[in-house]
Amino acid sequence: MITTVLRHALRARGGEPAVLCHTGAETRADLAGLPTAPGDLLLDLDAQPPGQPVFDDDRVAGLVAVVAATTTDLNRVLTSAVHLPRAVHVVAALVATPGHQEPPVPVGPGMGQWRDLQELRVRRVDRRGWVCELFFPNAIETAPVLDAVLHGTRGRRRGPALAPLAALNGTEAALWRPGDTGAHGVAAQGPVPLRRVTPVADLALRLHDHETPPAWTDEAVPALDRTSTDTDSWDGLTGPDGHTRAAGIADTAVVRAAHTSTDPVQRIAPVDETTVNPTGFAKAENGPLGELTLHGDRAVIRQGRKDLVTVAPDGTVTDVDLAHLRHLRGVRVDWTGHSGPRAAVRAVASLAAGGVPLVSDPVPAWAAGLGRPLTELLANAAEADLSDRLAREEHSVRLRRAALRTHGLRSRWRALAAEAGVPVPAGPRISVILCTRRPEMVGFALAQIARQRGVDLETVLTLHGFPAALPRVRAAIDAYRATGLPITVHEAPADQVFGSVLNDSVARACGDLIAKWDDDDWYGPEHLSDLVLARTYSGAELVGTGQDFVFLQEVDLTVWRSRESETTTRFIAGGTILTDRVVLEETGGFRPLPRAIDTQLLIAVARGGGRVHRTHGLGYVLRRTGGGHTWSEDMAYFLHNYARQWSGWRPSSLLEGEPAPLGIGNAQEQPVGATQHTGGHP
Repeated sequence: MITTVLRHALRARGGEPAVLCHTGAETRADLAGLPTAPGDLLLDLDAQPPGQPVFDDDRVAGLVAVVAATTTDLNRVLTSAVHLPRAVHVVAALVATPGHQEPPVPVGPGMGQWRDLQELRVRRVDRRGWVCELFFPNAIETAPVLDAVLHGTRGRRRGPALAPLAALNGTEAALWRPGDTGAHGVAAQGPVPLRRVTPVADLALRLHDHETPPAWTDEAVPALDRTSTDTDSWDGLTGPDGHTRAAGIADTAVVRAAHTSTDPVQRIAPVDETTVNPTGFAKAENGPLGELTLHGDRAVIRQGRKDLVTVAPDGTVTDVDLAHLRHLRGVRVDWTGHSGPRAAVRAVASLAAGGVPLVSDPVPAWAAGLGRPLTELLANAAEADLSDRLAREEHSVRLRRAALRTHGLRSRWRALAAEAGVPVPAGPRISVILCTRRPEMVGFALAQIARQRGVDLETVLTLHGFPAALPRVRAAIDAYRATGLPITVHEAPADQVFGSVLNDSVARACGDLIAKWDDDDWYGPEHLSDLVLARTYSGAELVGTGQDFVFLQEVDLTVWRSRESETTTRFIAGGTILTDRVVLEETGGFRPLPRAIDTQLLIAVARGGGRVHRTHGLGYVLRRTGGGHTWSEDMAYFLHNYARQWSGWRPSSLLEGEPAPLGIGNAQEQPVGATQHTGGHP
């Protein structure tokens, strides 16, 4: 199908040259045998260094076509695609996409560049592929068109920007800055080009081989140096038996070559979390166990004798690769099965970022680039845990947290900026909106907020129908302030409708993000940071968790419902909503209703074309008592289709127990319904 589309496009392109590009595994075959003409170009975008134009002059192409194996591959080469020529006909073909992805319907630019667009075609190829064609009467820049096609697969939002602005040198530079059409190529010695009087980048990154790079000449823009992945292949470092020796290497030239920095993590090309992430995670505890190992001269992930995934020599794992692994209960890492140390580290980090449960033998010294969190998780993982649904998902969550925070694209570039002394904007501040009618629950709820880690937050506490001067309320607020966290206290009249009270709370918030908080539910210390991660990799307008764990207080029973997670959905737990302030503005905020306001907000987001993403629900426990809830479902609702149940309060281990309520001087003063539990793993 892709070949047929390209044949028709070549016949219709007129007298201008065509540029046929490919990226990713085995895509060159889609360009074989096409009716090309003299002057046409066949281009491997994976080998195209940033800054090298395709044509030496300003020629216009009659056709520019890019055939990408996966969305991950297309996103990576956008960085090099900025040097493709302008064209009147652009074809973007994706050979395969994961099942959870949106079709590549382009999200057009906002400055009127496409007002004269003549025709747009989006067609499915086989079961998982897509072809998008765009026709213009006059030549248009190609890279923004490809970017618009790619952006369409993620919905309307692009997610947090990547900082700082970068200039790149070297063929592998695109691995370090995928998806960035604003990145500029630069000569190995500099300087960074100027736009009028301003450098086009704040930091330069040079990728080179073992040879010492030339001296950097730009005094205004700092440069950092990294070596290419292929410079530390096992055969090059240790000879033909390198693969066999890899698992036992401890203190050799290989380790010294792999650890040329005090922080080996920063020598590893980052993981592109916009495509390599836990979305699509499956509860497959009964599935087979795969193995990351060596087959011939390539690293593969095998199930028995079947190769499910062939890992690229640079360690890249794609979104489609992850989709091929979702039926596995886990993957065992064979540390001899890689082309080299950094490729191995990058492949393992990518699998972890994708939520694939991993187990391994002790991590060898040369893999220190994984970072301590990932190394410790792999060292403590037991294969038996992968056959237990809850333990398997807990392990997956811990792995994805460690990998995304250590090796994610945005994390890596913030670390590079710090290394070079380049300031970057602070991360988003979260305003936690806590509205309660129950004075006895204030200390309990504030204790849940106070233990959040890894985020910058403030709290807007709205007391609905009672004053802050009540002794137990004042004690709780004072204890919260003693932690150093900012808090704004607002007293709302008892007769004000709940939705209106929430809107007043949002109006008093100063944060970039708004998180809704319920006064009687339990939240793990990573609750907010997990939501921020999900917001980054999902690109959704609103994120939250499911009501996986429910504590039925009347019968002293905990149920685990094991809902589908890491997916687009129409329903999440209202007490876990995280969204941008602008989304609340676009949707009209909370409706002035006494109940069902969370559901109404989710409906408004979907109606406006936004997406809701449900991440894992292991760090949240919904409490159900006899009454007083704005969501009125009886107990039987929560006893349907559960995976497990336990007597007493039994949360996931990711909840990390329960903090003592703030402002409580002794056990006799604890509020009803907030009795301390021993917690722990069921």
